[in-house]
Amino acid sequence: MPKRVEVVDRVQVAHCMLLEGYSCTAVVAYLAETKGVSRRTAQRTVQQAYALIREDIDKANVQRSDLVAQAIHLLMESARLGLAQNNPGAVVGAVAQLDKLCGLSPNRKKLADSFRS
Repeated sequence: MPKRVEVVDRVQVAHCMLLEGYSCTAVVAYLAETKGVSRRTAQRTVQQAYALIREDIDKANVQRSDLVAQAIHLLMESARLGLAQNNPGAVVGAVAQLDKLCGLSPNRKKLADSFRS
């Protein structure tokens, strides 16, 4: 049975990594490798870290529109950097995420129906 201090330490490491932008998969792999825990335990730890992030957002009373605006800004900045670095993959990825977030493309069902006509 792990000590409470060890669990808190793992959650804190996962929390910091998630806030730095690491993917869930990367954090799980890191915890499993460096902390000597199973992947399932690492996944539970990441879930606890996500719960901390949600709690922080709730305490800050951040509105959904604020988060969407920030996400749009970050995606636009990613696309700009992709263009500046001549990285079309980064640009396409950022635009695809903007499409998902904002619904920029027409309804796919309507688009598919128009090709059938």
